[in-house]
Amino acid sequence: MIYKKIVLALILIFLFHSCGTPYYAGVNDMGGQPATLLLTTGVELNGKVQIKSFDQYSNISYVNFAEGTSNNYHNYPLNEIDYLYFNGSKFYVKLLQGNDMWGGNALRFVKQLTPNNSDLQLYENEFLVKSTDGKVTKEMQLFVQLPQNKLEIYNAQSDKFIPKFDEKVSNYLQNCPELSSKIKSKDKDFFYAFVNQGETKRKQVWMNIVNEFNQCR
Repeated sequence: MIYKKIVLALILIFLFHSCGTPYYAGVNDMGGQPATLLLTTGVELNGKVQIKSFDQYSNISYVNFAEGTSNNYHNYPLNEIDYLYFNGSKFYVKLLQGNDMWGGNALRFVKQLTPNNSDLQLYENEFLVKSTDGKVTKEMQLFVQLPQNKLEIYNAQSDKFIPKFDEKVSNYLQNCPELSSKIKSKDKDFFYAFVNQGETKRKQVWMNIVNEFNQCR
């Protein structure tokens, strides 16, 4: 009995220490990190953020935030949050689609890459990859938010865009005829094929598309 009490006490001490220890596994799994939280009411909070995720495929349901130097964390549901400002970037909660996840989608924080005033937005999602030797590395996935769709974002490699990138994307952006024409004609700066051409190529093509789209409006 005494042994069990000692073990239980050690577990509680470990858990208590872990809760107060800053850590960062990814934007959707971190604690005690300096950040700014902007609420939908317009209130801006500065302090430390804690976001817990079961794994990289699971929904985020809330954010814990402690103002200033306090360690008193308050729970904020996602519908009360506009964005999280962390490590010099804005992170928004979006519904990820076409990402080979359980059920095909999940609510996660993703980094905004494009200007706030653009109807066509790009985001990056942190994604952990485990190699055969057990080594875990962090990669970035590019996601696209199409005009008039403020919650769902689609993996740039999903069947939303490929194959037939020229036909699909030109149709989505037909309200910008000149841009749509460039995509449909497979202009090298506004097109990528089904064959994997790398994240850098995909990102540059979509950046070109966003820039041209913003000029069109």
